[in-house]
Amino acid sequence: GTMAAACCRTRGRIAQKQFSSNLRILTSSIFRMSSFGPMSRHYTIEAPDVTTVSRLSISGNNVAPVVTRFSTQGFTVSGNLVYGSVALLPTAFLHWKVKRFEDVTPETLVLFSLLHPPIEMLVLGVGAEIKQAPESIKAFLRSKAISLEIQDTPNACATFNFLLDEGRRVGGALIPPEYL
Repeated sequence: GTMAAACCRTRGRIAQKQFSSNLRILTSSIFRMSSFGPMSRHYTIEAPDVTTVSRLSISGNNVAPVVTRFSTQGFTVSGNLVYGSVALLPTAFLHWKVKRFEDVTPETLVLFSLLHPPIEMLVLGVGAEIKQAPESIKAFLRSKAISLEIQDTPNACATFNFLLDEGRRVGGALIPPEYL
């Protein structure tokens, strides 16, 4: 494979670890990517707050992450079960260490501002009911030229899939709904 870098932003410092992979992953310590099957490789970045990264694209193709199911426990993304919240990127997805909408801050959304090429929109699925985003989140994303679409999680899943299918550079941050 080609060399790619996984970066971890920890207490203002960047820890970097090289690994063989066909995708470039930029992540912060609030994200966790875990193994998805017997062919996945598991990597740990040495940092005070451990972040783990796994190879997602086993076949060598960067496949868009499609959300096919959701529940109060998590999501099925491209055939992989993800427990809890998920961060969706144009060609990858990660566990997102956010349990409820009140935990969403500019710091928990920093990954979406580090992507290259950048995303143009973030679809935020906030659970079973739509909620208003705090001004700090709106200002952070505005400063990075990323528009924000807030929806209940079922509609956010459909919107993310639709925009990605249309070829848009979109990210998704999805919190499982509290009830169905």
